[in-house]
Amino acid sequence: MATLSFVYHEDYLTPYYTSTVECPARIKAIYSKLHERFPVARPAPAERGDILRVHASTMVERVQAESHDAYKTALMSAGGAILAVEEAMAGTPVFALVRPPGHHAGPENYWGFCFFNNIAVAIMRLMAAGRIERALVLDLDLHHGDGTEAIFKQDGTVRVVNLRAETRTTYLEVLQHELDSSLEVDVLAVSAGFDTYLHDWGGILYSEDYRTIGGILRREAQRLCQGKCFAVLEGGYYLPDLGTNVLAFCEGLSGL
Repeated sequence: MATLSFVYHEDYLTPYYTSTVECPARIKAIYSKLHERFPVARPAPAERGDILRVHASTMVERVQAESHDAYKTALMSAGGAILAVEEAMAGTPVFALVRPPGHHAGPENYWGFCFFNNIAVAIMRLMAAGRIERALVLDLDLHHGDGTEAIFKQDGTVRVVNLRAETRTTYLEVLQHELDSSLEVDVLAVSAGFDTYLHDWGGILYSEDYRTIGGILRREAQRLCQGKCFAVLEGGYYLPDLGTNVLAFCEGLSGL
């Protein structure tokens, strides 16, 4: 069994109107580091019904009307998260190299380069099928995952944790504390943002810290959910080191 797989599709390189900071070059930078190290899994687009479990139909129609390219790519991004959770349920940790990100997309609104909430779509699909009952969503991004929080705020079966810290030491301590305080779940989902990096907007974490984070997640996933863990790309904008940071995270998550 592979130690880790990563989800990728060429559609994630599609340019559309938010392609400024959140640009296809991010995906290229990460793919260049991962594709020779880990096997690639190719997703299919999410079905409209998958999206409508999470988002209001009026919101979906608004995304579609605003930009066909963004809508099509967002369906493929959500499909990437769906494939990632399927691989994770089979026992392989997964990193979904998807675009656009999703954690700012709520039930009826979206912003911050996000359109559909990829992780929520993946989790709700399994819940609707009766395959899982409880999940933990751990958001590592610099920015608050307000969309994910809004989707699950009334749902006692999905715990959403947004990590916040002022220093790298505290960050790792808070991560461990949140995992220690979690009950057992059926799957661990990680909103994997890399913008807390030293040279990115957050200015805290070093590259080696991402390897440590991946290792902590791997170990705690074994305890909490028999290793069923998947991570989905959110932010991270310092292109010179973005691929290196994601690779370090994936190596930690895979146990390498």
